[in-house]
Amino acid sequence: MIPLETADAAVAELWRRSRSERSSATLLLRAYFKEHELKPRQQKRIKERFHRLLAGRTCIDAALEVAAPAGIVESLEGPVRVLTSRVLDGELSAKEASRALAWIDWKRVATFTASIEAIEDPVRRVEVAASLPRWLAARIVDRFGDEAMALARALAGKAPLTLRVNTLRCTVDACRASLEREGIRTRKVDHAQHGLEVLGLAQLFRSWAFQHGYFEMQDEASQLVAELVAPPPGGLVVDACAGAGGKTLALAALMEGRGTLVALDVSSSRLEELRRRARRAGVQNLRVLKIAADSFSDEVEALLGKADRVLIDAPCSGIGSLRRNPDMRDRLFDGEGEVTRLQAIQGELCRRVARRLAPRARLVYATCTVLAEENHACLERVLAEHPELEVVRVAEVLGAARSAPFTDASGTWLETFPHRQGCDGFFAGVLRKR
Repeated sequence: MIPLETADAAVAELWRRSRSERSSATLLLRAYFKEHELKPRQQKRIKERFHRLLAGRTCIDAALEVAAPAGIVESLEGPVRVLTSRVLDGELSAKEASRALAWIDWKRVATFTASIEAIEDPVRRVEVAASLPRWLAARIVDRFGDEAMALARALAGKAPLTLRVNTLRCTVDACRASLEREGIRTRKVDHAQHGLEVLGLAQLFRSWAFQHGYFEMQDEASQLVAELVAPPPGGLVVDACAGAGGKTLALAALMEGRGTLVALDVSSSRLEELRRRARRAGVQNLRVLKIAADSFSDEVEALLGKADRVLIDAPCSGIGSLRRNPDMRDRLFDGEGEVTRLQAIQGELCRRVARRLAPRARLVYATCTVLAEENHACLERVLAEHPELEVVRVAEVLGAARSAPFTDASGTWLETFPHRQGCDGFFAGVLRKR
């Protein structure tokens, strides 16, 4: 058994592996936990510290630039970066860190976060505060202006732990009561109809409620996207990029077991995970189909031509959910080319569905990014190429009063940001064939 106090050594080793293997944080952690016998609380501590280390890479480097001897930051190994991360987060005092490593000026590290606001260059401020590549920091400053630092701080912060109650199994109140009996406190979220935020620490996956399909982990903004699909009673709904099925399962609950829900994805493993989750959730009206990455089969095209709703939860840069997926930064640091590549995929998916859409049917396009070129601009290009499509305002679907807190000023698009609504950064828009 690895002692709890050696969590820092574990995180340093994970950092070393992440630099050499270029694997995802999830896979690295899974492999490490298989190698070592660890209690759940030990795994949780290691996971949290590793995620914080990944999420703060630029800020850590910047702090070390002012606190370590000149010119050596690039050569500093994982243990130094782990200590720096913990001091920046306030988990360790400068005095405690000095006992472990005396040649770093830990007092300067401890005060570094407060000094970020004094950086004159607004792009550099955002770059350091959110540990973003410079090209992305520049785009955030350009779009959000005075709000840029608030967004940067939120993207670097800790995400709330949010559940979606599975109304195929129980009510929101019944789920809350079940969790409360196991000492798990929750509150109803502000915007999604069936969302709960977990307050404090909880072993959710060991709870009776989880084992009996009472809830799924899902961010509030993601739940709102499913609500925006607004499946008609007894209709045919296609989730064209289902993945492991977070939104698919939310749609199934909204459909109340009626109609037909079809989940498409290119990954067999993700679809198998969806099947497993659907069984626990009690979903009965789901079809799961594996598709090719570059085309639809005749069967899928026929389904699209009959569908009432098609959801495209498009592959995107994921910037709006960075605080949940800190290793996404590695792709972003590779440059703007990744966003350009994704824009092409997003546009092609929309065009492919638009060509088959039935009259009066709706295409719901969603991403978890805050970049306009992946959001509004994508739909504007699709509208220009397909004049038979028109925009359906979010306010028309969900109601003006209800949607006002999470739409743009005109009520046209769903837009959430972690510094405004507290949930992940999401975008969604609805198009309808005339």
